[in-house]
Amino acid sequence: MSRRASLIAAGTAAFAVFLVAMIPAAQLSKRLPTGYAMTGLAGTIWSGQAAQFRVDGQAVGAIDWFCRPWHLVMLRWSCRVTLQPPGGHFTADLSGGFDSDALEATNIHGQSPITAFEEIATPAGWTGRLELDIERIRIVERRAGEATGKLFVRELRAPGAGGAQLGDFELVVGEGAVGTDRLTGRLSDLGGPLRVRGAIELLSDGRYFMSGEVAPGPGAGPAIFDTLSFLGPPDASGRRPFSIEGTL
Repeated sequence: MSRRASLIAAGTAAFAVFLVAMIPAAQLSKRLPTGYAMTGLAGTIWSGQAAQFRVDGQAVGAIDWFCRPWHLVMLRWSCRVTLQPPGGHFTADLSGGFDSDALEATNIHGQSPITAFEEIATPAGWTGRLELDIERIRIVERRAGEATGKLFVRELRAPGAGGAQLGDFELVVGEGAVGTDRLTGRLSDLGGPLRVRGAIELLSDGRYFMSGEVAPGPGAGPAIFDTLSFLGPPDASGRRPFSIEGTL
């Protein structure tokens, strides 16, 4: 390609990027996948914000983004996104292709009360704090297909005014099952009145399986012993096996 042709191509690409980057942020609301919505939009699709981000009608928090327009030349998009649920803050780099429904998120970090995601990703009534330290996650049709990193839940408490304090827990994802249709994780406690060791599998069709062992830890109160009694008698080490399965 001649120097003149190269300059024309570069200029055309730069102009196209400029035009796309100036599209109002309000246009995003028409292109979000089913189940997602944003209100109070301002700025452009290149750099903007929304007063409220919703998932299946549930308010999650304010969101803003800053995109890297030069990725458009490669028919891809890439943005730095910040989500601010009440009492929390998360950041992530999101990217994808215009010819694919797959979404890739990297460098996901932050923390918030788990109540910010109640009935979206956490059950109702439980309290505690969620911390994310995720290196990478790939999402297809709102389901995680690949992931690497750690999730922490601090000061987890069961529902109700007399809900038991359960302690702190860690979930390490992305270990094992390489090249399969399932995402695996290892669950463990980080100290507290409930001891947990378990494994989690999430299949591509949304089914999940969790199994492991639980036992009372130091400071366990009557509520924990009463709950564990439903799992049957403990073994010689005081642990009880558990198994849970369902569909997201």
